[in-house]
Amino acid sequence: MIVKEIKWSFLPKHTYFRVCVGASAKIGKNVTIRNSRIIVTPGANIEIGDNVCIDNTEISVVRGRCVISDYSLVGNATDRLLLNIEEGEIHIGHHSKISAKRFWVRFGGIVHTGNYTNVNGGSEIRCDESITIGSYNQISYNVNIWDTNTHNILPVKERREIAEEYYPYFGKEISRPATSPIVIGDDCWLGQGSTILKGSKLGDGVIVGYNCIIPGSTIPSNTTVVTDIKLKIKERK
Repeated sequence: MIVKEIKWSFLPKHTYFRVCVGASAKIGKNVTIRNSRIIVTPGANIEIGDNVCIDNTEISVVRGRCVISDYSLVGNATDRLLLNIEEGEIHIGHHSKISAKRFWVRFGGIVHTGNYTNVNGGSEIRCDESITIGSYNQISYNVNIWDTNTHNILPVKERREIAEEYYPYFGKEISRPATSPIVIGDDCWLGQGSTILKGSKLGDGVIVGYNCIIPGSTIPSNTTVVTDIKLKIKERK
């Protein structure tokens, strides 16, 4: 049952904002929302601060909370940004720019990004436990930050039963996979195509090079991490 389809003056055509019975929404001043779809289901909550712009974004808050703080820019002009909270929380700090591909939170996970942090297009954050990203960070294009294995390795019989029950939604997980929190400090630069996996801890001022994978490692502050590439040059006959 729907309380109302919210149609404030700042909601133009192609924008849909629905708050269901038992859900809540708090919208600040001078907010712009366009070409977007926002749905908040019973028991869930969304808070949008002052002077926020949301564009070409789909926000789904099923169980939990989404907070977008003052002066933040959320959306991607070319590829639609998805903020999916199946169960858990997303907190975006003030003066942030989030133009990623997707933030996906399940199993009570909590994503917290600090202030003046930029997440560029194609990047994906998947959280089933905890991902904390500090302030003044530059996160480049196509960066993956996953605190989870995303899938359980199940016996064949059990996996087949889940596939049949939830068809056509293949890969459905009914229990939380293996997880470990990720912590990224302040003033970091994550290069294009880099991947930060579960259990990783990056100090302040860390630079992660192009296509580098951090496999649950602890990286000290003010260091640079790059992939060791060995070139082999052969003479042509």
